[in-house]
Amino acid sequence: MTKNELWYLLIDGQQDAETGVVGNFYAYGKHLGDALDKTIKASIDYKFINHNLTEASLFDNFDIIDNNKELVKIADNVYMRPTTYTFPFDDPDNEFIPPIGIVKSVFEGEYEYVLIKENFVAYGADENGIFEFELVLTKENLIDTFIKTIEFLPTIDGFWIYIKNYWESDLTELWVAKHFIDKHTVIDFLKTQKKNTLENGYLDIVVHALAGETNLTLDDHKKIQLHTKDEGVFNDFIGNIIELGYEQTRDFYNLEFGYHHFHYRPVDSLTRTEFKQMLTDNKFELIDKWEE
Repeated sequence: MTKNELWYLLIDGQQDAETGVVGNFYAYGKHLGDALDKTIKASIDYKFINHNLTEASLFDNFDIIDNNKELVKIADNVYMRPTTYTFPFDDPDNEFIPPIGIVKSVFEGEYEYVLIKENFVAYGADENGIFEFELVLTKENLIDTFIKTIEFLPTIDGFWIYIKNYWESDLTELWVAKHFIDKHTVIDFLKTQKKNTLENGYLDIVVHALAGETNLTLDDHKKIQLHTKDEGVFNDFIGNIIELGYEQTRDFYNLEFGYHHFHYRPVDSLTRTEFKQMLTDNKFELIDKWEE
């Protein structure tokens, strides 16, 4: 039986169309996604809707929580601090809402969190002739935008998934779907398996095009990346991104570098073992696995 973990969760949401609300919660769960789900369900009675997880921390036990006697039990294994905070919901200066699958830790990192914005960087060809692009997006925009970027590729000639070693403390594994060679098949699979793929913080999802040896990736830190040797593919891709309304920057910040953070998966998503069985059922092949 899996031992329950104790998580602190900073959650923001809405009270109504104009008012946002922030609360501090503590919950037990089999993993972070499970604790989050319990908290979301319990907090609805406290006028929280449209929940967003914005910060988290893992505790060894309940006794080390500061002022734990003031916590209010709002459901089995879910507690909250009695004071909540409101803010204008449409405030343009509201903090970055991370995509499902990754969240910053309470511990201070190298950079301030307010520096993370929706924007992209693009780099010219390196010594190997590879052009590089990275885009950071919020929870609201990430998945729809990634699906659109698949359409930006000239062709689909390969599709693979890296399962990261820190998911249930195992090896890193590379699984390839050699029969996924068109955009419709890839997009349909990702939409059908949304919680298990796009919202899973333990995966690199790679869509490959032969032109320029191009790889479009949604990585485990929920960044959209493009690597290609074809400058035309690169420029066309960036043009499409700009048409979506995103801007290029030199001040690029994301949760991967300079911030303590946690990866997680949704409560009703597959375990690692179940996920690999799902890949097998969809005729993915395990190509390699290794320690990192």
